[in-house]
Amino acid sequence: MSGKAKQATITHGTITVMLDDYLAPPEDAGKLTTEQIMRMPKARRGIGLACQSAADAIDKVGKAFSTPSGITPASLREAGTRAEDIDRAINDVEVILSMLKQANLIFDAEAHRELGRVNDQVKAQAKDNPELLSVFRSVTDYFSRTAPTAKAPPTVVKPA
Repeated sequence: MSGKAKQATITHGTITVMLDDYLAPPEDAGKLTTEQIMRMPKARRGIGLACQSAADAIDKVGKAFSTPSGITPASLREAGTRAEDIDRAINDVEVILSMLKQANLIFDAEAHRELGRVNDQVKAQAKDNPELLSVFRSVTDYFSRTAPTAKAPPTVVKPA
């Protein structure tokens, strides 16, 4: 349902995510308590296809089946489509998150290399000019701290 659909925006800090209007999060999204989340029914995989099949079945049997109040084949299709499409949007955001985490690693490594080169120069030149050690104290202090231990490699999320 992309194309020229109206867009909903979600902004947090410096990040804005745009979604088709029908995927705009409900007002209470992001505000639910743990207890409220735990009480929500957990949909099984394939909810979109199941909704589509149910809508087709209702269309097929017509008046032989009395639908629950407020539920129509169209509302079932819409609910199923929305559930599947938000899954795709979440996957897209997870791919972007993975890219940003890797960018962070690259930027941190670049900064570390540059600062390391400055630290090397400070130590070399401080032999002739000891005052440099106090001027560059924040740099030498940074490198005197214990280096972080290696973590497990980051998860790579691939586009679906």
